[in-house]
Amino acid sequence: MKKLLLILVAISTLMVFFGCSEKDDNNPTAVHVWAYSLDQFISKTAVHDTINASASDTTDYRGLYNYQIVSNEDGFSPRNSTNAGYDINWDKFKQGYYVPGNGFETWFPNSMLPNAFKVSSTGLFRLYRKIDVNAGSRGTTSVELHALQIYPIVNSQNVTEDAIKLTDLLTGIAAYDSVRMVCYDGYGEDKYYHTDDINAGYYLLTSEKTIFPNHTFPQTGYSSLKKVSYIDVYGATTTPAVNFVLADEDKADIIFHIPPVLSDLDATDINGMTK
Repeated sequence: MKKLLLILVAISTLMVFFGCSEKDDNNPTAVHVWAYSLDQFISKTAVHDTINASASDTTDYRGLYNYQIVSNEDGFSPRNSTNAGYDINWDKFKQGYYVPGNGFETWFPNSMLPNAFKVSSTGLFRLYRKIDVNAGSRGTTSVELHALQIYPIVNSQNVTEDAIKLTDLLTGIAAYDSVRMVCYDGYGEDKYYHTDDINAGYYLLTSEKTIFPNHTFPQTGYSSLKKVSYIDVYGATTTPAVNFVLADEDKADIIFHIPPVLSDLDATDINGMTK
């Protein structure tokens, strides 16, 4: 009888053990890592109004800027790091996340970005108007416009306006065959400029368009290109002088702060994403 009792106790113990194991397998503990995509912090409307507040166009202009991620803790940003040293464009920025549960850190999945872009205690984002200069095999540089020397130029309304020289955008490129300046909407893809044209040109920073004082073109539609996005340089004989030309932080065009309450934003579970 005693032996039978011991057998029954052993069987009951095994049943409890395996029963619990099976239950645990069917109901694993869920772990969520909630994050907020960075594009939610950059208002499309606010950027549009900065470019042209009077325009009815709802075009997304966020691609015309570089993005600096800044820590609330000590003001650190990737542009200050020897592992980075630059701001990122919209295509890279919008792939990132803000992760409150992991030190209020920015995070970029499957990214080739340096670890410097994992900014802890992230507090704000500074935006800088930029134009990319593509010199083919000679390389590409991103030029933040307010990093260049400013010149007072009288615009078409006879008002003096801050401007930069087009030649300054091409700093480091000693000679080239031709250039095309392409606007945010693709306008300018079929227009080619030569050295004498570029030497005479400026880019107006408020009007957001090119101007060529005392210079005429044989064709129409060449003198005023609006909201230039990038420049293609053909036949460049040298490499652009620097990889990135960065504006001072006090020259940021727009600043967006992370709000203290995130309830109006959409959260994403990033658990399981490859880092």
